[in-house]
Order: sequence, then structure tokens, then C-alpha cells
Amino acid sequence: MKKRNKAAAFFVSLLAVIFLGSLEAYAKSAWDIENTLDASQCQQGGSVMMSVKLKGGDETSKQETISIVSMEGVLEYDNSLFSVEKADIFPAEGEKVQSCSFNPSTGGFAVSYTSAVTVKDAGVMLQIRLHTQKDATVGKTTLCVTQMKWSGEMGQQEEEIQHRVPASVQISKAKKTEITGDVNRDGKVNLTDAKLVIRYFNGTKKLNKQQKKNADVNGDGKVNLTDAKLIMQYYNGEIDGF
Repeated sequence: MKKRNKAAAFFVSLLAVIFLGSLEAYAKSAWDIENTLDASQCQQGGSVMMSVKLKGGDETSKQETISIVSMEGVLEYDNSLFSVEKADIFPAEGEKVQSCSFNPSTGGFAVSYTSAVTVKDAGVMLQIRLHTQKDATVGKTTLCVTQMKWSGEMGQQEEEIQHRVPASVQISKAKKTEITGDVNRDGKVNLTDAKLVIRYFNGTKKLNKQQKKNADVNGDGKVNLTDAKLIMQYYNGEIDGF
């Protein structure tokens, strides 16, 4: 019986050591990451910059910085809405970067430095520029860097595999580029625009505020036959611009 009790006590003690050791190891890894964007909205064809920041936990009062010689992670994004290339990855202290890779299909990236770099609590570990597709669906979406791992000088590694706190961004329609002389706003300046000016001058066609602004090619505040003539001259190649 005594032997059994001793064996049971030993087993319980062993479990306690393992459990406390795991807690201690977890406590030493009290770091997190935070994903932030430089804007809450972006237009079709525009871009948005994501910053991945180091975020301290309960034990960071003892350690306010980390040293990094390499890091990797995964960018979670919808590639039907955004495009990202290797040139869009900007690690901290870029002048010390030895190598940097990015896989657009998986979102996986990896960075190694020639020598250790120091990142402070709340400091930026890297930035990623995402280019919004010109035909991206309008609406709200999320972007997230997760599965971050980094190694220090002594080979120590911090890991945030379970971390996933995305940042939200609203995709909006691209603003239409207005062209002087493009009265019907189809992206071209031609005889159709000149005819619309003539019809407006004769009172047989109404133009909205933007159309009037595009039609006033000489900038005199009026839309008349002079503007129609200038548009025709531009279309025929007689003048280079307005």
C-alpha cells in the first residue's frame, strides 16, 4: 500500500512539474501581435497599408523589447479583392534584411536579417501594402497577419500560431476621373460631346453640374458654341488640348 501511495504521489508530483513548467514557458512567451491599417476605407484601384505591431503581455514589464534574426507568418487576404507582391513586404530595419520572400497564393512570408534587430513593445515588426483590385467587390472585408513566428539571437523562438485578430477595411467605388471635353463622361472626347454642347446651347438637352463643368473647355464659366468648336478642333487634331 505504501509503495502504491509513494508511486501515486510521485506521479502527481511529476504532473505538477510538467503543468507548472508549461505555465512558465507560456508566461515567458507573453507577446502578441496587432494588425492595424492606415485607413478604414480604400477605393477600387487604390491601396492600403497594414502594420504588424508587437504587443506586450503580462510579463513585458520584465522585457520591453525582443531581438529578431528571422520571422515568418501568413497574410490572410482575399486575392480577388487585393493583390500583394514581394515588393509590398516592408520589414522593420529594411537595410538589415538578408532575404525576404512572399507567396501570393498562400500569403506566407519569411524574413531573415544579417544581424539581430530590436523591436520595442508597440513597435512595428513589418508593414504590408495591399493593392485593391480595380474590379474589387464593394463592401467590408478583413485583413489579418497570423501564425507569426520569430527567432532571436540565442535561437529562442516566440510563436503566436493561434493569434487571429483581423483589421476591417471598407472597399468603395473608385472615383471617376473627369476629362475636360468629355461631356457624356464615357472616357473619350469626340464629336458626340460637341453635339451635346450644341444641343445644350439650343435648349434641347439638359446637362448636369459635372457635365457642364466638362463642357466648359475654355473655362469662361459658360457652355456655348465656342466650347463645341474647341472640342471639334481637339478631336480633329487641330489643337493639343484646352
